[in-house]
Amino acid sequence: MGLFNKIFKKSAAKQSFDNVKNQVFEKMGYDEKYIVKNNMFRLSEDDINLMEKDEEIRLISEVLAKVKKTTFAEAFTKVSFAKEKYGLEPSIYAFNGLYRKNDEAVEAFAKKRAEKQEKAVKRIAKVTGWDLAKAQEEAKKAYEKYGILPSEYYTELYYNLTDEEIAAKKDAEAKELERCIEWVKSETGWTDYEVKRHRYYCRLAFGIVPHAYFPTRCWQMDDATLKTFARQRDSKRLRDKYNDKRYNAILANKVRFNQEFGSLTGRKFWLNRDTSYEEFLEFVDGLDELFCKPVNLSHASGTRKIKVEGDLKALYDDLISQPKTLVEECVKQHHEMNEFYSNSVNTVRIFCLLDNDKFVPFAGFVRFGAGGVADNIVAGGVGCGLNVETGTIDTPAIDRWHNLNETHPISGKKFEGFKIPNWDKVLEVAEKGLRHIEGINYVGWDIAVCEDKAVLIEGNTLPSISTYQMFYGYRHEGKRYTYKKYLTK
Repeated sequence: MGLFNKIFKKSAAKQSFDNVKNQVFEKMGYDEKYIVKNNMFRLSEDDINLMEKDEEIRLISEVLAKVKKTTFAEAFTKVSFAKEKYGLEPSIYAFNGLYRKNDEAVEAFAKKRAEKQEKAVKRIAKVTGWDLAKAQEEAKKAYEKYGILPSEYYTELYYNLTDEEIAAKKDAEAKELERCIEWVKSETGWTDYEVKRHRYYCRLAFGIVPHAYFPTRCWQMDDATLKTFARQRDSKRLRDKYNDKRYNAILANKVRFNQEFGSLTGRKFWLNRDTSYEEFLEFVDGLDELFCKPVNLSHASGTRKIKVEGDLKALYDDLISQPKTLVEECVKQHHEMNEFYSNSVNTVRIFCLLDNDKFVPFAGFVRFGAGGVADNIVAGGVGCGLNVETGTIDTPAIDRWHNLNETHPISGKKFEGFKIPNWDKVLEVAEKGLRHIEGINYVGWDIAVCEDKAVLIEGNTLPSISTYQMFYGYRHEGKRYTYKKYLTK
């Protein structure tokens, strides 16, 4: 029985209906001024019971009311309707700006999202060899038990895990979130609810995506400071302004990227589909190692290094049997980059654009592996902010646990003050890549530094400006100024 029902049954005979509501709202932490200002007496008994049961609806409604200068009652009505009518979670509804859309647009979004999940289930079936019914069953079980959508089940390779392994992974994620929340509470005195609300507020008001909230240390700053922070939605604005959307897919597709930018990637590649053994032997001739990355995954999921040795026919058969995978010649990086960590290619991310044909590299960071074969922070690597004028690291490194590291956790090599070798060549290949295809004028390039050159690893037309910003959060330094003037039409 909900809180409203309990109080109503005891008090309705003695109090007016509005007085009962007022008592319930106050028990939820709302004072009378907030209740009146936000038209909360308009909410029904069912609405109030839903508020009690679904914390996220309350959180999103409060934040929407504050950010969009509407009332809690109006925001709650929109959010709850979208969930009931279209099955959209409150955070999905809010973070995708659907509160600005009409019902037809919201319905279209929900339909497209459902189609994406259906497509993911088909991919799961194809990769695992399960029939479609089995793939649907496993994806449904993962969603109902752990809240894992089919798209995440596919991209994060959950299909390779047992139920016990999935449970352990989700438990570890929950404990990490709890650790971070406790960190904020220890500094602010806030409750769990207040920490969560501030995360949502920073997402909607300042475009700071949830995974960047803790490393950016948003709770330590006031709104005036947070307004100066680089925000992820600005990356979309830059893409929409500078890029012809017809060409964005070229960079998103790993195979097309290598085909189009082969002269700038500096390495051979091979796709494990419809390729003969003889062609494979020709490809690996003279190579010691191969780097493999599944075509349809991101954030280093499924990447691995393999030695070219032993029974090459067995190696070929294994690669052919894998999900659609790009197999590449390994990059031999500069010895100074190798000194940080040698088991991954440690890459530079350059945010750049062509403005009236002028090449503008306006931001950057560098990542280093720290235990695996990838340098992505989510894959266990570390990252530092970078002065793009000089190519010099100007922050400590942040790891996946949001710790600041003055030196590399494995090699002990110092980060701040290190100058990326061949910096002129890094900028040169970034500009060449940007000028390579007409219509693509904003990219975040991942670049590897070699002894006598720099080579493109991949390009992103929606690069994570939030990641760039988080390296400077510890010193409360906003980085929006580096590109703000390019947002205007």
